[in-house]
Amino acid sequence: MHQPTVRVIEILELVLKSNTGLRLSDISKRLAIPKGTLLPILNTLCGYKYLTRNDRDEYLGGIALLSLENTLSSNYPILDFVRSEFEDMSEKFGETFYFGVLEDGYVLYLHKVDSTNPLRMLINTGRKLPAYATGIGKALLTDKTYEELSTMYPCDLPPLTKNTVKTTKDLSLQLEEARKCGFSYEIEESMEHIRCFSVPVRKSGTIIAAISVAIPTFRYNEADKDEIIEMLKEKAVSIGNIAEKTNTTFKNIF
Repeated sequence: MHQPTVRVIEILELVLKSNTGLRLSDISKRLAIPKGTLLPILNTLCGYKYLTRNDRDEYLGGIALLSLENTLSSNYPILDFVRSEFEDMSEKFGETFYFGVLEDGYVLYLHKVDSTNPLRMLINTGRKLPAYATGIGKALLTDKTYEELSTMYPCDLPPLTKNTVKTTKDLSLQLEEARKCGFSYEIEESMEHIRCFSVPVRKSGTIIAAISVAIPTFRYNEADKDEIIEMLKEKAVSIGNIAEKTNTTFKNIF
């Protein structure tokens, strides 16, 4: 691999994963890049608006990234279809809906429609979380065997909260339940005070993506559970049908 290019990618990924921004010294320390080498790269990324620097000298994602997201949607029309399906669900239930794919044991979030409520789960598109700790991740892992899970996660599962599933064996048992009922869930495993329901999206029987809803625990209503899950299942089938027609796999998006 071309090391200078790898360095730029590592800088972008590090900054974008930080919701509060990072200073020059933070980036230098975390990536072991001398400040003198790092500063011209950051200045160039800011010049092209892929990054921006606030009044506290913290680097954040820049406006040019929005253009990349719009280009992605135009290259993959199915994402526009996903958006319309999500807007339909969000209007009905008032919650945040996510669309993601599996990448090296992580959920890669490709699209979302935010809740209109001020208190909601905040995960930006392009971010990754361990699949075992999220409802959407478990949906993506639904068909994995215990052997495949053990290869993907050879050690105990690092927790994101005190409720995160701890072992591959326990995860496998949860996935067995998901296969039977057709949906996955998490209760405060990836983030405290949030619970999620998720359904896999299949193309020709193979899971290629998943959709989920994230609901703050204080706003969760058990009476809505069945209706939400049934709508997720319906939308997953619709998205899978479009993927079939457009021959979309998502493997070559990122």
